[in-house]
Amino acid sequence: MRTQKGGGPELNLARNWAKWGRPAGGPRVGAVVVWSHHVGMITGRTKDGQWIVKSGNDDGRVREQPRSVAGAVFRVG
Repeated sequence: MRTQKGGGPELNLARNWAKWGRPAGGPRVGAVVVWSHHVGMITGRTKDGQWIVKSGNDDGRVREQPRSVAGAVFRVG
């Protein structure tokens, strides 16, 4: 995520992204989505309403896929 949004080494921990930027007020394209142990960026939405999230270190690589964002925090820069 740091390659996309910048930031220092404190942002190597996913949960620290919950303090980055400002609250997004909910999921939306371009928002950073933060779970307790993972972080990604919302890039779109599927026809059935799932959010598409691009994230690194996702099964050992960068992936973009529909994901549940239930219980996540959303931030914008």
